[in-house]
Amino acid sequence: MPYGIILYPSFEGERGDVIPSSIKILPQYIANRIAAGEVVGRPEAVAKELIENSLDAGAANINLIIKDAGKSLIQVIDNGIGMSEDDAILSFQRHATSKITDAEDLENIRTLGFRGEALSSIAAVSQVELKTKTEYDELGTMIKNHGSEIVEDTKVQIQKGTSVAVRNLFYNTPARRSFLKSNQTEFKHIYDTFVRLAIANSDIAFTFINEDEEIFSLKPAELENRLMQIFGLESVENLIEVDYSNDLVSLKGFTTKPSFTKKSRQDQMLFLNKRYVVNKALSYAVHMAYEDLIDKGDYPNFFLFISLDPNAFDVNVHPSKLEVKFEDERALFGFVRKGIWNTLDKNDLVVNVKILSGEQNQYMEPKAPNILPSSAFTKKSGYSAFDFKKHPTEASDIPNIHELFVAGEGKENKVDEITESYETDILTGKIYKDSSSDSLVSKSEIWQFQKKYIMYQLDSTLMIIDQHAAHERILYEQAIDRLNSNANLSQQLLIPIYVELNPVDYEVVKSLEKELKALGFDIELLSKRKVKISGIPSDVRIGDEGKILKELIDQYKEYDVKLNLEKRDNLAKSYACKHAIKAGDYLTEGEMLNLIDKLFSVKMPYVCPHGRPTIVKISMDELDKMFARTGF
Repeated sequence: MPYGIILYPSFEGERGDVIPSSIKILPQYIANRIAAGEVVGRPEAVAKELIENSLDAGAANINLIIKDAGKSLIQVIDNGIGMSEDDAILSFQRHATSKITDAEDLENIRTLGFRGEALSSIAAVSQVELKTKTEYDELGTMIKNHGSEIVEDTKVQIQKGTSVAVRNLFYNTPARRSFLKSNQTEFKHIYDTFVRLAIANSDIAFTFINEDEEIFSLKPAELENRLMQIFGLESVENLIEVDYSNDLVSLKGFTTKPSFTKKSRQDQMLFLNKRYVVNKALSYAVHMAYEDLIDKGDYPNFFLFISLDPNAFDVNVHPSKLEVKFEDERALFGFVRKGIWNTLDKNDLVVNVKILSGEQNQYMEPKAPNILPSSAFTKKSGYSAFDFKKHPTEASDIPNIHELFVAGEGKENKVDEITESYETDILTGKIYKDSSSDSLVSKSEIWQFQKKYIMYQLDSTLMIIDQHAAHERILYEQAIDRLNSNANLSQQLLIPIYVELNPVDYEVVKSLEKELKALGFDIELLSKRKVKISGIPSDVRIGDEGKILKELIDQYKEYDVKLNLEKRDNLAKSYACKHAIKAGDYLTEGEMLNLIDKLFSVKMPYVCPHGRPTIVKISMDELDKMFARTGF
């Protein structure tokens, strides 16, 4: 029975009545608009597809121009082989490609694009102007395509190559456009993609222009010099070269010295036959190679290139072509891990200490000698964010605020009453006590467990405080108060420091300038992406200003993508997270007591800004139940 024909009893009880078919083939423009959802999710996808087309066309120079974070304009200009007029018209059709001709070609893909979906999908949801010319043509071709409809086809005078200008992205799908993020977020996605493609193709010249401002002008270079062009000299000096291969696969590139890892995976890039890919297993293989050379929560930066026979993997998994399936992923995992381990084993990992002068900031962090493997290489921060001095008063002088918490009644009034007799500087930990206050705490009641938890005995109850979560809550509420009051209070530096940021981080600071000043950062935005820091918040340790600002920006960007927080809340959470004491930081008894005192002075002491508990209590009765005790 053909589809669409249904036999059923009629009202008179007869069979054989026919219902007209309800299945129809959608018009091409609707099909293209639907298909565009898989290929074009945001402006970054447009930039990626157009640059990859330029690379496949053999371009030696590629220019990317964007406006309004790609929402108004994304233009890619190249000097590749160009297209004839017939090919230019055909390129807007779905599945029109020059990369493959039969099914067997799918098993041996060596180009970045091959599906023939990109340009037709882009044109379905935007207004596209394509100009192109081959070296054999006297005049070039200009085609304007609006929403999958060609509205103009003329001859123009242009140089060899192709220019594609995509304007008003999602103009005919307003619902899709409404889901785009802020310009800052969309710009970051485009920036990240541009950087990956520029790193993967260091032999090609790239230019990136945003809002008529040149972000990058990259000349052809070796990989190390390309990384220097993008990230700066300091970052490249902390990399070690990777070169490891066998008869089937090779691993080349750079990875970070153990002493210069980060708290995020932002600069971890893996390329398969020069194609940027995402593979958690292989990224974990790199991380495992460091073993005890780095602390838990630290991640190495790496820029690694795997060369492998195309028959051994499949990139035809998703239109984004980021996911890859390997014929033997387990063997490749072991190969990558061994390659990184051998690299670390053969290299001198001692940090060079430099004394900088002038406007440059000074950062020195001596490390252990080059002995592998050894836990001596475990990276330490070199400082404690909660760096207290010796307390001027004895621990017994600190009031027991936990007693109020356990009682659960009249907390706020009693806390205010007690803390009025104390003035505490959370940076130095000095506590100045009013002589009228009484001592409620003995030294034996508090201790630190595994440099992570503060254990406190109160009569028949054991209080356990997460030192990082507790300090996060304190700093978060302080930050919120500053941002809401716009007090702009900061401790001034004797000598201002200058920090050079990458384009994305500079744009973040520019968008947060007012809020950063309210938080206590006295900053001035200079040319060439430099920031002058003349003052810092009162609870930032002097000497770490540039590092704190960069870590704050990194955390802010991560939260912006993952949590989509309101700007001030994001900044406060990021500041608290990056500046709070960490697991592994040793605290003296006085420091622990001071932290507890501050915790119970905030509005919500029981959870950190992310909702994790700061305090857990275990009663003697509960412990007895755990051990099945029924009596004394």
